[in-house]
Formats: sequence, structure tokens, C-alpha cells
Amino acid sequence: MKLTVLGSGYYIPMVNRNNSGYLLEIGSESVLLDTGSGTLRQLIKGGYSIWDISKIFYSHLHIDHLADLLPVLFTRKYSQPNRGKGELLLFGHDDLQKIITGFEDLFNQWIIHNKYKYQCHCLMHGKYNFDSFNLVVYQGNHADQSLMYRFEDSTGKTLLYTGDTDLSDELFEAADGVDVLLTELSSTNEESANGHLSPIKISQLLDKCRPKVTILSHLSPETEKITIIDAINVPSNCVVELAEDLKVWKI
Repeated sequence: MKLTVLGSGYYIPMVNRNNSGYLLEIGSESVLLDTGSGTLRQLIKGGYSIWDISKIFYSHLHIDHLADLLPVLFTRKYSQPNRGKGELLLFGHDDLQKIITGFEDLFNQWIIHNKYKYQCHCLMHGKYNFDSFNLVVYQGNHADQSLMYRFEDSTGKTLLYTGDTDLSDELFEAADGVDVLLTELSSTNEESANGHLSPIKISQLLDKCRPKVTILSHLSPETEKITIIDAINVPSNCVVELAEDLKVWKI
């Protein structure tokens, strides 16, 4: 597996951090995890094409995680595949289909391509098997539509993407023993927000689940400071790093 951070920031615009978006190369596939505003441009900056992407998984449907879905569909309509077969599968909560239907009602011929089609698939808690990887979907503790995705490749390596989340039994189960935990740090201990993780909460998560590598993303202006890691109790044999846009992790 190979993870490229396309956006490590918060909903507030930041000079060096795009909205949430990640490229996961797993097996023979390249998939996106969320498409916040600017994700498509970040993908190009990283040397990739939208035609490299076979699937997009949405953690939830807040705009800072979803906004570039419409530009993705528009770009696919008015460009030609330079790689891949041109197929795209979109995964998320049931409400994702409502959003796509709304886009189609508004923009119709500007996003619908008769040859290079996209399909929406709604996921629930459970296990799913794909050609290049296995997936377990968990309920997130942020919004009603929140889903967490635990990917496993053919070698048994695992990555959990939580999206925005708070602590929960589901999170503890999903993160248990994972090789890479890609999660959020958008709340401080002093101003801890419901539905988000703070250093104290992350310390509890690491102590209980012991992921090998934890990548902290969705950083706010308050939490992007490197000193915030000093407030996290990191167990032995665990590594914690702050995400940076276009930084790559090989798993």
C-alpha cells in the first residue's frame, strides 16, 4: 500500500493545507478517500490523473470532505481516459445517492457521460471483498452519515481511515492492531469538541489499540503546530506523525 495525503487541513482555508482528501494505492487499484475542495488539483500536482482512480470512499458528507465530487464528475465528462478503463465507483452512506441525484438533476449533460460511467454504492457496517483488497466498514462517531474504512491488502497490511470522529467502541474495534491509523486531530484539550479527537482522546486511543503508525490529519490552525504532539502519550513501538499535503507513506 501507498498513501499520499492530498489534503490535511480543516474546513477553514489554510495556506499549506488543502481540505480533506487522500490517495490510497492498494493492490492494482488507486482509490480516493474523500474529496474536499481542491482534491482534484492536488491529485494532478502529485502526478496522477483522475482516470487513475477506480473508486472513491466518503467518510461522511460534510462539504469539506465532499466538495470536489462535482468537479471530478465534470472533469470526467469533458476529458478522455489517459489510463484505466474509465469506470468509477462511489461509496458512502445512503445519502450520497441523494446528493448525486441532485447533481444530475441540476447539471445532467455536463456530468453524465454515456461511455465513461460512474455508479454509487451505499455501504453499511460489515465486510466487503474487492479484487485488490478487503474492506471492513464501521460506523463513525461524528455525523449520522459517518463511516470508517479498514482496508487490508493481499499481504495482510491494514490501514484504517476514520474521517472525522470521536472516541467510541466502534473506533476501538476498528483501530485495534492496525498497521496505519489515518485519523484526525482538530480539537485541543482546552477546547475539546464533540465529534472530534483531541490529544487526550488520541492518547486513550493509542493506549488501547496500539496502531503501529498513526497519521494525524484534518488539522486546525490550533492543532497543526508540531508542539501539539507533545501533549499525546505515545506508547512504545508506536509512531505518531502529523500529515502534510503531498507527503507519501509506504505501508
